[in-house]
Amino acid sequence: MKRLTFALVLAALCPASAQVLPGSTGVGAPPATTTTNSNNNYNMVPGSASDRQTDTQTGLNNMPMADPGSENVAFNGKLWNVTNNRLMRSRFETYLTTPEANGPEDQAYRDLMAQIMELLAPTHKQAPDPVTKAQARGPEVMKAFALLPEAGAARIDGGLCNAVANAIWDVWTAQKRVNERKLANVAMMDRRKQLEWNAEMGMNATPLANASGPASKNGSKQNNAQTQQNNSATVGRTSGYIKGIAEIEARTKLNEAAMGLSEVTSKIQFQALIIQMFMQRRFEHAVIACRFYPNLFRDGESILQLEKDSDVQKLLSSSFGVPPTVSMIDGLSLEAIRSVDESLVSFENLVARRDVDSASNRLLEAYAVGEYLPRIRRLPMSEKTKVLDFVRKKNKLLSFLEMKDYASAEVVVTELRAASDDFEYAKPLAAIQTAKTMSNLHVNNANAAMGSKDAVAMEKEMRTAAEIWPTNPRVTQLSEQMMQSTDMKSQALMEFDRLLSQRNYRQIFENQAPFIAAVADDLTRKQQLEKVLKDMGRLELILGGAKEMAASSPPAAWEKVEKESKLFPDDPVLSKMRADLGVKASEFVTAIENARQQEEKQQVGSAIAWYLKAKSMHPLSEMARDGIKRLVEQVKNGDEPPSTTPEPTSALNN
Repeated sequence: MKRLTFALVLAALCPASAQVLPGSTGVGAPPATTTTNSNNNYNMVPGSASDRQTDTQTGLNNMPMADPGSENVAFNGKLWNVTNNRLMRSRFETYLTTPEANGPEDQAYRDLMAQIMELLAPTHKQAPDPVTKAQARGPEVMKAFALLPEAGAARIDGGLCNAVANAIWDVWTAQKRVNERKLANVAMMDRRKQLEWNAEMGMNATPLANASGPASKNGSKQNNAQTQQNNSATVGRTSGYIKGIAEIEARTKLNEAAMGLSEVTSKIQFQALIIQMFMQRRFEHAVIACRFYPNLFRDGESILQLEKDSDVQKLLSSSFGVPPTVSMIDGLSLEAIRSVDESLVSFENLVARRDVDSASNRLLEAYAVGEYLPRIRRLPMSEKTKVLDFVRKKNKLLSFLEMKDYASAEVVVTELRAASDDFEYAKPLAAIQTAKTMSNLHVNNANAAMGSKDAVAMEKEMRTAAEIWPTNPRVTQLSEQMMQSTDMKSQALMEFDRLLSQRNYRQIFENQAPFIAAVADDLTRKQQLEKVLKDMGRLELILGGAKEMAASSPPAAWEKVEKESKLFPDDPVLSKMRADLGVKASEFVTAIENARQQEEKQQVGSAIAWYLKAKSMHPLSEMARDGIKRLVEQVKNGDEPPSTTPEPTSALNN
């Protein structure tokens, strides 16, 4: 069951293909930052090489396989953490900030769904017979079917009940055609019997003998000619009967083949709808479809007609060891509904105990399994806000660890520890302290190398210390001491080359004064420094504008920062602001990312829809406008991909 639950969660996150998470491949990361097998994964950079380690191909080909000891899922030869990824965090935060679906329209819809399932239950009590006053038990299919269009009209349903109703109508139409063909076969069999009798009578008919006495020679010749004429007429009549019998036989066989094919096709189509509802985690609709099934097909055959060795067939068969049936889907759907209800009861108890960390995990698990179930959608906003701030801080902690900003990460760990009594602070705190210790150790080695005037060793140790902890204040202090050494110019040039090779343009910009003096006589370095200062100055102006814009329009600020992140992917300030704005404008970011993914898959309609949704959130969005324009041009050109132009790059990245 757990394997199947993880498969449903992963299907929700990547409906078409695996979601490749953005990651960094920093060199020299401390061992603590590459530790796996952690439920919270605070000591593993999301999307990094350690988080996407290659695994052997699973036994189910491309079907997800869950690791019972962690939250990792093996998919397409790689390991993915189900809850620790940007898309899942964004969707979960969107859910936490969405008001509960508890209005009159939602309540009416829930009552309809409950009434439909009650009408289809085998234990349903039917209305008493007006004559005998006897009360029968059993499903009332037609009453349940009549309620489906009303439920499908609700906004929260999304028209899925209409899809079930259409599938049922198709089955009934196919069965009606089968009955019509059966009646046609009966009529043709009656006609065939009549033709057989006519043929038999025609073959047994004998011409009347000449009533006169002994015939003369001429009379005998006339009798023979008459007999031959009668035989020819008999053969003519019987050949028409035999031809009619053959035509009836052919039409009967054709109707029988069409009836068998129609029944099998309608059954497979309805089973496909059941599997689709189940894999989409629309468990209520899956239960309704499963309960309609035995009332539509009364042959007692409920085994799902899945393609042999297909992913779904392997998943269900390997999980339970028996051929998958409609009753199995019904039971699994009901178990998923029960599991979600139980998780929410646990969530409420944990919140009352102030165990916010565990409560957020239980709510996330319940949301991932039953995102569309009523218990999830009707959870009061007052309950969800209790974990909203905590979840946001956890997301910030993951972003800080990804950017190796251990000082800010340590502050967030302290805040999380104070907010939740059960927060596992030891793992992230140990990772932070280990990274700090190792960075300071390399700084000490650099100090020793500077004392012995070993420039090569000093540069190596400084580079390693900065790679482990880029914002280490001791690295900055030692750099300043190096600049104040006896040969300040050579030290400045060495520091400039080191920072330039590391693409640490931020530190060059912040400590520009000694570098300006050092490169005054070096034309090549002077041009490089001028380019750095010019680009970083422009970046600072953009960051300042984005910071002011964030208060009024987070999507606009994020879009401005996102464009610059392609030019300065390694800038920590830009990356930190981009992460913070991504949290504030999570819905807009999700829409843009989904549009990009659909565009890459050449799903033009879906991509345009996502771009339009992003544009509705931020009407002045250039990304949405350019995306829509690009896709419209593609449609005008006959769905041919437009000529792509390379992404703008900064000369600093060359």
